[in-house]
Amino acid sequence: MKWRLIAVIAILVLSMLTSIGFAWSVSAQQSASLSEKQRELIRDNCVSIKSTLNQLKVSDALLRVNRGQIYESMGSKLMSTFNTRLSNNRLDNRGLVAVATGYDGALAKFRTDYQAYEQQLVTAINIDCTQDPDGFHFANENARTKRAQVHDDVLRLHEYIEDYRSAVKDFQLSYERVSGN
Repeated sequence: MKWRLIAVIAILVLSMLTSIGFAWSVSAQQSASLSEKQRELIRDNCVSIKSTLNQLKVSDALLRVNRGQIYESMGSKLMSTFNTRLSNNRLDNRGLVAVATGYDGALAKFRTDYQAYEQQLVTAINIDCTQDPDGFHFANENARTKRAQVHDDVLRLHEYIEDYRSAVKDFQLSYERVSGN
């Protein structure tokens, strides 16, 4: 029953991530410098771009809090609690502990990478894009790169969740064989 809940939560989280996507208001090229036309576009649309970035910041922050709570619960209330029960009953839980340890590391990386992304996004928002369109553009490019890293971290967390699920199934099969159930 708990694993069904985890699966539903994982699917929900993945669908939220894909619905947000990686769309940005400024679709900039990865060039060394901007053309004058690109600079002018940024200047002309500065207010709307900043408004969109602020909306993105707010929605990402809410998503990060909700997602973070789910990930924290999976680690502390499910994985850690189950591993402790197995250990207290002197059952071999090494495979589960290894996955949970990797998950904890991935969760810490997710937190760190999200903070770096959020700081970079704030830096971009604080740049006066009418005065410094190049700086604004490249700050946004850096934020986009950091956001992509957060996305990779989320995918990695989901891999660990799936690995833990598999490890539980392996433990269950092993336990049933040993206990004769």
